[in-house]
Amino acid sequence: MTFFLAAAAAVCGLARLAIFVSLHVIRNEYSPVRHAVSDYAVGSTRRLSSIMTWVTVPFWGLLAAAVATGLNDWADATGIAVALAVLALIFLVLPFVPTDLEGEKASLIGRLHYLLAIAWFAISYACMGNFTRLFSALVPEWLAVTLTVISWIAAASLTVSVIVLVVKKLRTWVFGISERVFILSVNLFYLGVAVGLLLVG
Repeated sequence: MTFFLAAAAAVCGLARLAIFVSLHVIRNEYSPVRHAVSDYAVGSTRRLSSIMTWVTVPFWGLLAAAVATGLNDWADATGIAVALAVLALIFLVLPFVPTDLEGEKASLIGRLHYLLAIAWFAISYACMGNFTRLFSALVPEWLAVTLTVISWIAAASLTVSVIVLVVKKLRTWVFGISERVFILSVNLFYLGVAVGLLLVG
């Protein structure tokens, strides 16, 4: 069961990655430097962005199920499975709470989107350490090292993203890139987790 759950999660993760890249390749009104990824959910890219979000729901959900069924001996299994399930719920809600575009007056929906974005950033990063420690002894060295390096990149990009939110003069020129690096790192890391679960399942 774990093998099939992890395989399905990997397919969803690859689909999300492909759509994420597509959002930055197709012609649209947004800049990868000046605009947040959330902005793609508004305007001409709304449909494609929504598809990416809907694909992400089963990605997290299937990973949660794979952890719950395949890592029964792992002390962190229950907590991590719950955290991944929460991520699935967050992405289930996100299409209904679009962001406020830059320059617009902050709305209640926009503030809720901001809180959900903070939550998914925090939860997805917080679980990385648990997986890197687990897989260091369970999977081939190349995968364990890859996950560790990706987690470092995620940490650095998340730190930069937080800093530029405080130092607003840098936001226009830095946030878009640092946020995209973090999101890409998360996608690649948890694709690696799905591969790891395939190997141990």
